Amino acid sequence: MTFPPGILERVEKIYVKMILALSRGETVNILVDDARTQRRVSSLLEGASNVCFYPIKTADVWIRDYGPIFVKDAKMGLVATKWRFNAWGNKYDDLKADDRSGLQVAMATDLQIVEQDFVLEGGSIDTNGRGTCITTAQCLLNRNRNPSFDRKEI
Repeated sequence: MTFPPGILERVEKIYVKMILALSRGETVNILVDDARTQRRVSSLLEGASNVCFYPIKTADVWIRDYGPIFVKDAKMGLVATKWRFNAWGNKYDDLKADDRSGLQVAMATDLQIVEQDFVLEGGSIDTNGRGTCITTAQCLLNRNRNPSFDRKEI
């Protein structure tokens, strides 16, 4: 579980405030484990518009690390790239299932999916939207991510 016991209710209240504010002008996409969870979340968001639910079970809320990265390709247009997620270098066995969750998110978009046989957490990179991507050696060169690649290949 992402949050330790005792703080989940406070975190949920903050999420509800964020979703209500964002949904005034943007579509907010929410992953829910099941129909029961969707009903519960819907009741917390009473009156919200522009909210879409996706029944995709996840272990952790940090979708930026295991979810697809959307890029514009000159030939294919907007595509969902899906990288392998190994729970931050195999540190958390109970979170490895989110690799599959990320693929399910990509599949829910109806975009072409470009899968990569390369471990990458989305939070380990930053881009400027114009072709520049930066990262740190600590993330991508760590042997617990992509041991068969050398620095140049990465």
